[in-house]
Amino acid sequence: MELDYGMTRRLAELSPELHRRYRDCVVISQGMLCRYENYFPDFTDHTVLHTLDIQELCGQLIGGQIEKLTAEDLYVLLMGTLFHDVGMGVSAADFDQFRVALGLPEPADDTARAWAVRDHHQELSGLYLEKYWKMLDFPNAHYARAVIQVCRGHRKTDLMDQEGYPAQFEVEPGKTVCLPYLAALLCLADELDIAADRNVSFLYDVDKMPSPRDRREFRKHMAIRRVELEPERVVVYAWAEDPEIRAGVEDVTAKLREKLLVCRAVTAARSAFVITQADVVLRMEKPEEDET
Repeated sequence: MELDYGMTRRLAELSPELHRRYRDCVVISQGMLCRYENYFPDFTDHTVLHTLDIQELCGQLIGGQIEKLTAEDLYVLLMGTLFHDVGMGVSAADFDQFRVALGLPEPADDTARAWAVRDHHQELSGLYLEKYWKMLDFPNAHYARAVIQVCRGHRKTDLMDQEGYPAQFEVEPGKTVCLPYLAALLCLADELDIAADRNVSFLYDVDKMPSPRDRREFRKHMAIRRVELEPERVVVYAWAEDPEIRAGVEDVTAKLREKLLVCRAVTAARSAFVITQADVVLRMEKPEEDET
């Protein structure tokens, strides 16, 4: 994916101070994110490469509407892209504390613990930021709360909830951000980052992965060659000979279409913005280089 850093450049133009605060968190966030490998060494990438892809996808979804976004909107969105997956790598001590806060049972073993982290990582990310936001040099607690909600909103959250996601959330006196739109962007971008280039394939011996589920999931994502955003639709290009993998790709595409429609509806109902893409199309085509 070609990166243009459009949101970052725009933030630097509008607010050098907020850009500096964001920039100073980049290195810190990546050190935290790399810890996810403690739980999921064979899982899809959640490091800086994923963050950069999410930022680029958000930029593509925003398109020409970026002129309508304020510096505050951009800062909250960019910080959300940095920290939305930080819950994947929380320490054992933090997990135990956060697990109690979420009302989760004590895991029976390391595998159960790992999947509890996976299934609730958006809430763990929010709790992590609640605990450590001052260390991360947020301008104030209101900015921290906005980023926490955007991080939580990327997965399993009702973005139509006006209390949790107000359309005008004040971060400074007289300055607001549109939480439903920012969370919808991050949610959809995260769902779009499913192509093979998210997995650094040379790091993995698929046949030695610990379970059939791991092997199936990896091969499914490797079958998705690329995802392209056109003005009115999303196109998924994929190929697999194995019927089970083909069915898995179709399921992923259906899930992506469902998420697109939800985020599109949230944006239309709760913001002055629009997500122009209205459908997801799957192109199951054998690449020319594979033809004999």
